[in-house]
Amino acid sequence: MEERLLTLVVLPYSKAQILKARLEENEIECYLEDINLMEGAATSVKVKIMEKDVREAFPVLEKLLGKKPIAAKKKVEKKDDHILVPVDFSTASAKSCKMAFNIASHLGTKLVFMHCYINPIVHSVPYGDVYMYDSTLLARMDEAEKNANEDFQKFTTKLVNDIGKEKWDAVETDFIIKSGYADEDILAYAEDNNSRLIVMGTGDETANVIGSITADIIYNAKVPVLVVPEKMPEKELSEFNRVLYATNFDEKDFLVIEKLVGLLKPFEAKVFCVHVGKTKQSDWDTAKLEGMKEVLNENYQSKDFDCRLISGDDILEALDSFIEKENIDIISLTTHKRNMISRLFNPSVARKMVFHTQTPLLIFHA
Repeated sequence: MEERLLTLVVLPYSKAQILKARLEENEIECYLEDINLMEGAATSVKVKIMEKDVREAFPVLEKLLGKKPIAAKKKVEKKDDHILVPVDFSTASAKSCKMAFNIASHLGTKLVFMHCYINPIVHSVPYGDVYMYDSTLLARMDEAEKNANEDFQKFTTKLVNDIGKEKWDAVETDFIIKSGYADEDILAYAEDNNSRLIVMGTGDETANVIGSITADIIYNAKVPVLVVPEKMPEKELSEFNRVLYATNFDEKDFLVIEKLVGLLKPFEAKVFCVHVGKTKQSDWDTAKLEGMKEVLNENYQSKDFDCRLISGDDILEALDSFIEKENIDIISLTTHKRNMISRLFNPSVARKMVFHTQTPLLIFHA
Protein backbone atom coordinates (compact mmCIF):
# COMPACT_ATOMS: atom_id res chain seq x y z
CA MET A 1 0.00 0.00 0.00
CA GLU A 2 1.31 3.44 -0.94
CA GLU A 3 2.27 5.61 2.04
CA ARG A 4 0.55 8.97 2.35
CA LEU A 5 1.75 12.26 3.73
CA LEU A 6 -0.36 13.72 6.53
CA THR A 7 -0.28 17.26 7.88
CA LEU A 8 0.76 17.15 11.52
CA VAL A 9 0.38 20.87 12.27
CA VAL A 10 0.52 24.36 10.75
CA LEU A 11 3.15 26.55 12.43
CA PRO A 12 5.06 29.78 11.99
CA TYR A 13 8.19 29.20 9.89
CA SER A 14 10.66 29.39 12.80
CA LYS A 15 8.74 26.88 14.94
CA ALA A 16 8.26 24.58 11.92
CA GLN A 17 12.01 24.45 11.42
CA ILE A 18 12.56 23.52 15.06
CA LEU A 19 9.90 20.79 14.88
CA LYS A 20 11.40 19.42 11.66
CA ALA A 21 14.82 19.13 13.31
CA ARG A 22 13.37 17.38 16.36
CA LEU A 23 11.34 14.95 14.26
CA GLU A 24 14.38 14.05 12.19
CA GLU A 25 16.38 13.53 15.39
CA ASN A 26 13.77 10.84 16.16
CA GLU A 27 14.21 9.36 12.65
CA ILE A 28 10.83 10.62 11.48
CA GLU A 29 10.73 11.86 7.90
CA CYS A 30 9.38 15.39 7.72
CA TYR A 31 8.45 17.74 4.88
CA LEU A 32 7.59 21.44 5.04
CA GLU A 33 5.08 23.11 2.74
CA ASP A 34 4.63 26.89 2.69
CA ILE A 35 1.07 28.23 2.75
CA ASN A 36 -0.35 31.74 2.83
CA LEU A 37 -3.16 31.94 5.33
CA MET A 38 -3.61 35.59 4.44
CA GLU A 39 -2.12 38.08 2.01
CA GLY A 40 0.85 39.98 3.33
CA ALA A 41 1.24 37.86 6.47
CA ALA A 42 4.37 36.01 7.51
CA THR A 43 4.59 32.60 5.89
CA SER A 44 2.94 29.72 7.72
CA VAL A 45 4.18 26.20 7.15
CA LYS A 46 2.47 22.81 6.98
CA VAL A 47 4.58 20.19 8.74
CA LYS A 48 3.94 16.88 6.96
CA ILE A 49 4.90 13.36 7.98
CA MET A 50 4.24 9.83 6.72
CA GLU A 51 1.04 8.28 8.09
CA LYS A 52 2.99 5.44 9.70
CA ASP A 53 4.81 7.93 11.93
CA VAL A 54 1.75 9.59 13.52
CA ARG A 55 2.09 7.83 16.86
CA GLU A 56 5.78 8.70 17.23
CA ALA A 57 5.36 12.28 16.00
CA PHE A 58 2.70 13.51 18.42
CA PRO A 59 4.90 13.35 21.55
CA VAL A 60 7.56 15.39 19.72
CA LEU A 61 4.94 18.00 18.79
CA GLU A 62 3.61 18.10 22.34
CA LYS A 63 7.10 18.66 23.68
CA LEU A 64 7.50 21.68 21.40
CA LEU A 65 4.10 23.33 21.87
CA GLY A 66 3.43 22.14 25.41
CA LYS A 67 1.55 19.30 27.03
CA LYS A 68 -1.08 19.73 29.73
CA PRO A 69 0.80 18.85 32.95
CA ILE A 70 -0.45 16.20 35.34
CA ALA A 71 1.60 17.69 38.18
CA ALA A 72 2.77 21.21 38.81
CA LYS A 73 5.73 22.27 36.70
CA LYS A 74 8.57 24.57 37.66
CA LYS A 75 8.20 28.13 36.47
CA VAL A 76 9.44 28.42 32.90
CA GLU A 77 11.80 31.10 31.76
CA LYS A 78 10.29 34.11 30.02
CA LYS A 79 10.03 33.59 26.28
CA ASP A 80 8.82 35.91 23.53
CA ASP A 81 6.24 38.37 24.82
CA HIS A 82 2.90 37.45 23.29
CA ILE A 83 -0.86 37.28 23.73
CA LEU A 84 -2.49 33.92 22.94
CA VAL A 85 -5.83 34.08 21.09
CA PRO A 86 -7.83 30.83 20.63
CA VAL A 87 -9.89 30.96 17.42
CA ASP A 88 -13.06 28.98 16.62
CA PHE A 89 -14.43 31.24 13.81
CA SER A 90 -17.50 32.29 15.82
CA THR A 91 -18.83 35.84 16.19
CA ALA A 92 -17.56 35.87 19.77
CA SER A 93 -14.14 34.74 18.57
CA ALA A 94 -13.98 37.57 16.03
CA LYS A 95 -14.81 40.08 18.75
CA SER A 96 -12.12 38.65 21.06
CA CYS A 97 -9.54 38.77 18.24
CA LYS A 98 -10.21 42.48 17.66
CA MET A 99 -9.88 43.21 21.36
CA ALA A 100 -6.68 41.16 21.59
CA PHE A 101 -5.28 43.04 18.60
CA ASN A 102 -6.00 46.38 20.25
CA ILE A 103 -4.33 45.26 23.48
CA ALA A 104 -1.28 43.93 21.62
CA SER A 105 -0.91 47.15 19.63
CA HIS A 106 -0.92 49.21 22.85
CA LEU A 107 1.41 46.89 24.77
CA GLY A 108 3.76 46.26 21.83
CA THR A 109 3.40 42.48 22.06
CA LYS A 110 3.04 39.72 19.49
CA LEU A 111 -0.25 37.91 18.82
CA VAL A 112 -0.40 34.13 18.50
CA PHE A 113 -3.65 32.87 16.96
CA MET A 114 -4.38 29.20 17.66
CA HIS A 115 -7.07 26.94 16.18
CA CYS A 116 -7.55 23.31 17.21
CA TYR A 117 -9.68 20.94 15.16
CA ILE A 118 -10.74 17.36 15.74
CA ASN A 119 -8.50 14.83 14.04
CA PRO A 120 -10.67 11.77 13.22
CA ILE A 121 -7.64 9.45 13.33
CA VAL A 122 -6.23 10.55 16.66
CA HIS A 123 -9.59 11.02 18.36
CA SER A 124 -11.31 7.92 16.98
CA VAL A 125 -8.57 5.33 17.46
CA PRO A 126 -5.67 7.04 19.22
CA TYR A 127 -2.32 5.46 18.50
CA GLY A 128 -3.90 2.31 17.12
CA ASP A 129 -2.73 0.36 14.08
CA VAL A 130 -6.02 0.03 12.25
CA TYR A 131 -6.13 3.64 11.08
CA MET A 132 -3.32 3.01 8.61
CA TYR A 133 -5.60 0.82 6.56
CA ASP A 134 -8.84 2.76 6.98
CA SER A 135 -9.20 4.91 3.86
CA THR A 136 -12.37 6.50 5.28
CA LEU A 137 -10.51 7.86 8.30
CA LEU A 138 -7.69 9.14 6.12
CA ALA A 139 -10.15 10.93 3.87
CA ARG A 140 -11.87 12.44 6.90
CA MET A 141 -8.53 13.63 8.25
CA ASP A 142 -7.65 15.30 4.95
CA GLU A 143 -11.06 16.95 4.90
CA ALA A 144 -10.76 18.16 8.51
CA GLU A 145 -7.35 19.69 7.82
CA LYS A 146 -8.51 21.28 4.57
CA ASN A 147 -11.60 22.80 6.21
CA ALA A 148 -9.56 24.12 9.14
CA ASN A 149 -7.11 25.91 6.85
CA GLU A 150 -9.81 27.32 4.58
CA ASP A 151 -11.93 28.52 7.51
CA PHE A 152 -8.89 30.09 9.14
CA GLN A 153 -7.98 31.89 5.93
CA LYS A 154 -11.51 33.29 5.51
CA PHE A 155 -11.65 34.30 9.18
CA THR A 156 -8.31 36.12 9.21
CA THR A 157 -8.97 37.83 5.87
CA LYS A 158 -12.19 39.32 7.21
CA LEU A 159 -10.44 40.22 10.48
CA VAL A 160 -7.74 42.17 8.63
CA ASN A 161 -10.34 43.96 6.52
CA ASP A 162 -12.25 44.97 9.66
CA ILE A 163 -9.12 46.19 11.46
CA GLY A 164 -7.42 47.76 8.48
CA LYS A 165 -4.32 46.52 6.67
CA GLU A 166 -2.03 49.33 7.83
CA LYS A 167 -2.91 48.79 11.51
CA TRP A 168 -2.66 45.01 11.14
CA ASP A 169 0.84 45.16 9.68
CA ALA A 170 2.06 47.12 12.71
CA VAL A 171 1.54 44.09 15.02
CA GLU A 172 3.56 40.87 14.74
CA THR A 173 1.34 37.81 14.32
CA ASP A 174 1.82 34.03 14.34
CA PHE A 175 -0.69 31.33 13.36
CA ILE A 176 -0.94 27.78 14.70
CA ILE A 177 -3.46 25.25 13.34
CA LYS A 178 -3.41 21.77 14.83
CA SER A 179 -5.57 18.81 15.64
CA GLY A 180 -6.26 18.25 19.30
CA TYR A 181 -8.41 19.18 22.26
CA ALA A 182 -8.78 22.97 22.42
CA ASP A 183 -8.74 23.38 26.20
CA GLU A 184 -5.72 21.14 26.76
CA ASP A 185 -3.72 22.60 23.86
CA ILE A 186 -4.44 26.21 24.84
CA LEU A 187 -3.45 25.60 28.47
CA ALA A 188 -0.34 23.69 27.47
CA TYR A 189 0.87 26.32 25.00
CA ALA A 190 0.20 29.19 27.41
CA GLU A 191 2.12 27.54 30.24
CA ASP A 192 5.03 26.20 28.21
CA ASN A 193 5.50 29.44 26.28
CA ASN A 194 4.73 31.80 29.18
CA SER A 195 1.90 33.68 27.46
CA ARG A 196 1.30 37.14 28.84
CA LEU A 197 -2.48 36.87 28.42
CA ILE A 198 -5.11 34.60 26.89
CA VAL A 199 -7.97 36.40 25.15
CA MET A 200 -10.98 34.34 24.14
CA GLY A 201 -14.63 34.83 23.28
CA THR A 202 -17.72 33.19 24.69
CA GLY A 203 -21.30 33.11 23.47
CA ASP A 204 -24.51 32.89 25.47
CA GLU A 205 -26.16 29.89 23.90
CA THR A 206 -26.63 28.17 27.27
CA ALA A 207 -28.57 30.79 29.20
CA ASN A 208 -25.53 32.76 30.28
CA VAL A 209 -23.62 29.74 31.60
CA ILE A 210 -20.02 30.11 30.49
CA GLY A 211 -18.83 27.57 27.91
CA SER A 212 -17.07 24.42 29.11
CA ILE A 213 -13.81 25.09 27.25
CA THR A 214 -13.69 28.68 28.48
CA ALA A 215 -14.52 27.58 32.04
CA ASP A 216 -11.76 24.95 31.99
CA ILE A 217 -9.21 27.51 30.82
CA ILE A 218 -10.36 30.06 33.42
CA TYR A 219 -9.98 27.58 36.29
CA ASN A 220 -6.69 26.05 35.15
CA ALA A 221 -4.68 28.71 33.31
CA LYS A 222 -1.63 30.01 35.15
CA VAL A 223 -1.74 33.24 33.13
CA PRO A 224 -4.46 35.93 33.04
CA VAL A 225 -7.50 35.16 30.89
CA LEU A 226 -9.69 37.84 29.31
CA VAL A 227 -13.14 36.51 28.39
CA VAL A 228 -14.94 38.62 25.77
CA PRO A 229 -18.74 38.10 25.60
CA GLU A 230 -20.38 37.91 22.20
CA LYS A 231 -22.87 40.63 23.16
CA MET A 232 -20.24 43.10 24.34
CA PRO A 233 -20.72 46.43 22.52
CA GLU A 234 -17.82 47.13 20.17
CA LYS A 235 -15.72 50.12 21.18
CA GLU A 236 -12.14 51.31 21.14
CA LEU A 237 -9.81 50.09 23.87
CA SER A 238 -9.31 53.67 25.04
CA GLU A 239 -12.98 53.64 26.05
CA PHE A 240 -12.36 50.82 28.57
CA ASN A 241 -11.45 53.12 31.44
CA ARG A 242 -13.43 51.81 34.42
CA VAL A 243 -12.30 48.46 35.84
CA LEU A 244 -13.82 46.59 38.77
CA TYR A 245 -11.63 44.30 40.86
CA ALA A 246 -13.83 42.14 43.09
CA THR A 247 -11.99 41.32 46.32
CA ASN A 248 -12.63 38.90 49.17
CA PHE A 249 -9.62 40.36 51.05
CA ASP A 250 -7.48 37.45 49.94
CA GLU A 251 -3.78 37.44 50.80
CA LYS A 252 -3.01 37.27 47.06
CA ASP A 253 -4.96 40.43 46.17
CA PHE A 254 -1.91 42.68 45.94
CA LEU A 255 -0.07 40.24 43.67
CA VAL A 256 -3.09 40.12 41.35
CA ILE A 257 -3.50 43.91 41.39
CA GLU A 258 0.17 44.27 40.43
CA LYS A 259 -0.50 42.13 37.33
CA LEU A 260 -3.68 44.08 36.63
CA VAL A 261 -1.85 47.41 36.81
CA GLY A 262 0.77 46.02 34.42
CA LEU A 263 -1.87 45.22 31.80
CA LEU A 264 -3.56 48.59 32.33
CA LYS A 265 -0.30 50.54 32.15
CA PRO A 266 -0.90 52.12 28.71
CA PHE A 267 -4.42 53.22 29.65
CA GLU A 268 -5.92 55.89 31.89
CA ALA A 269 -8.17 53.43 33.69
CA LYS A 270 -9.79 53.90 37.07
CA VAL A 271 -9.80 50.75 39.22
CA PHE A 272 -12.64 50.07 41.67
CA CYS A 273 -11.64 47.58 44.39
CA VAL A 274 -14.99 46.32 45.63
CA HIS A 275 -15.96 43.90 48.39
CA VAL A 276 -19.53 42.69 48.75
CA GLY A 277 -20.47 42.25 52.40
CA LYS A 278 -23.65 41.26 54.16
CA THR A 279 -26.44 43.80 54.54
CA LYS A 280 -25.21 44.50 58.05
CA GLN A 281 -21.68 45.70 57.36
CA SER A 282 -18.83 44.34 59.44
CA ASP A 283 -16.42 46.73 61.17
CA TRP A 284 -13.68 44.22 60.33
CA ASP A 285 -14.51 44.44 56.60
CA THR A 286 -14.41 48.23 56.80
CA ALA A 287 -11.01 48.13 58.50
CA LYS A 288 -9.60 45.70 55.92
CA LEU A 289 -10.84 47.85 53.06
CA GLU A 290 -9.24 50.97 54.56
CA GLY A 291 -5.98 49.08 54.97
CA MET A 292 -6.14 47.93 51.36
CA LYS A 293 -6.78 51.48 50.20
CA GLU A 294 -3.74 52.81 52.09
CA VAL A 295 -1.42 50.18 50.59
CA LEU A 296 -2.68 50.78 47.04
CA ASN A 297 -2.37 54.56 47.29
CA GLU A 298 1.16 54.19 48.60
CA ASN A 299 2.28 51.63 46.00
CA TYR A 300 0.55 53.17 42.98
CA GLN A 301 0.53 56.91 43.51
CA SER A 302 -0.11 57.65 39.84
CA LYS A 303 -3.03 55.18 39.55
CA ASP A 304 -6.63 56.04 40.34
CA PHE A 305 -8.02 53.54 42.88
CA ASP A 306 -11.48 53.70 44.44
CA CYS A 307 -12.07 51.17 47.24
CA ARG A 308 -15.72 50.46 48.06
CA LEU A 309 -17.63 48.24 50.47
CA ILE A 310 -21.09 47.43 49.13
CA SER A 311 -23.84 45.56 50.91
CA GLY A 312 -26.04 42.75 49.69
CA ASP A 313 -27.03 39.25 50.66
CA ASP A 314 -26.93 38.28 46.96
CA ILE A 315 -23.41 38.93 45.65
CA LEU A 316 -24.51 38.79 42.01
CA GLU A 317 -27.30 41.30 42.39
CA ALA A 318 -25.07 43.63 44.40
CA LEU A 319 -22.29 43.50 41.82
CA ASP A 320 -24.72 43.81 38.92
CA SER A 321 -26.21 46.96 40.46
CA PHE A 322 -22.75 48.45 41.07
CA ILE A 323 -21.56 47.61 37.54
CA GLU A 324 -24.57 49.30 35.99
CA LYS A 325 -24.40 52.36 38.27
CA GLU A 326 -20.67 52.95 37.76
CA ASN A 327 -20.60 52.03 34.04
CA ILE A 328 -17.94 49.35 34.60
CA ASP A 329 -16.11 48.31 31.42
CA ILE A 330 -14.18 45.25 32.68
CA ILE A 331 -14.69 42.93 35.67
CA SER A 332 -11.55 41.43 37.19
CA LEU A 333 -11.49 38.40 39.51
CA THR A 334 -9.06 35.86 40.89
CA THR A 335 -9.33 32.06 40.90
CA HIS A 336 -7.32 31.69 44.12
CA LYS A 337 -8.79 29.04 46.44
CA ARG A 338 -12.55 29.32 46.94
CA ASN A 339 -12.64 32.95 46.03
CA MET A 340 -15.32 35.02 44.38
CA ILE A 341 -15.02 33.33 41.00
CA SER A 342 -16.28 30.01 42.40
CA ARG A 343 -19.34 31.78 43.70
CA LEU A 344 -19.94 33.61 40.42
CA PHE A 345 -19.66 30.60 38.16
CA ASN A 346 -21.62 28.16 40.27
CA PRO A 347 -24.18 26.67 37.82
CA SER A 348 -27.03 27.40 40.22
CA VAL A 349 -26.42 31.16 40.09
CA ALA A 350 -24.82 31.69 36.69
CA ARG A 351 -28.17 32.49 35.06
CA LYS A 352 -28.44 35.56 37.26
CA MET A 353 -25.27 37.06 35.81
CA VAL A 354 -27.02 39.56 33.58
CA PHE A 355 -23.86 41.65 33.32
CA HIS A 356 -21.85 38.65 32.15
CA THR A 357 -23.44 38.77 28.70
CA GLN A 358 -22.03 42.24 27.99
CA THR A 359 -19.02 42.91 30.25
CA PRO A 360 -15.59 41.33 29.66
CA LEU A 361 -14.12 39.27 32.51
CA LEU A 362 -10.39 39.44 33.28
CA ILE A 363 -9.43 36.40 35.34
CA PHE A 364 -6.18 36.00 37.26
CA HIS A 365 -4.72 32.84 38.78
CA ALA A 366 -3.07 33.77 42.07
